[in-house]
Amino acid sequence: MTKPTVTGILILMLSGTVSSVAQERVAINLITHSQVEIARQPTAIWPRIVDPSGWKQGLRLVRHAGPQGKAGEVFAAVDPAKAGPPAFFAENVELVPNQRRTIKLTSPSGTLIGFATWTLQEAGGRTVVAYDVYSETLLTPDQAKGMSAQAIAAQAREGYATNKKRFDAELLALKRLVESER
Repeated sequence: MTKPTVTGILILMLSGTVSSVAQERVAINLITHSQVEIARQPTAIWPRIVDPSGWKQGLRLVRHAGPQGKAGEVFAAVDPAKAGPPAFFAENVELVPNQRRTIKLTSPSGTLIGFATWTLQEAGGRTVVAYDVYSETLLTPDQAKGMSAQAIAAQAREGYATNKKRFDAELLALKRLVESER
């Protein structure tokens, strides 16, 4: 058997479920790319990127720790209708005002879940807002034991379709919100 090349390993890592087998851990990867063009300049959009509670669906990000409004600030993702621990934490790891925000997502136990980035690119008074998510859900050995590679791949496809649809809808909600604020 030949030794795997760096290129071969990279291809395995990018292929989703194969990477899980190669790493002897099973993960369902979520990688999405969404974007919308908004008829406003980045300065009108940026406040909504650093506080997405007015347009993002699902869990709410509540300030938890760290320097407010800076890299290192941590938010807890909670369901305001339910008491209980956060579903995950989101930490600002990159804040370039009016250009880019990247958050690192971790589980309550500290396990890295992934990253999400909003990028704002202005041209002629209009701004393209992109939202890119790179995350994974690790399966426990018991969960993975009962699942075939095909079942794991099907869950990844379903998760992608559901989340892509949601992220696209959220960006459209952001567009409507910001453009109505004239």
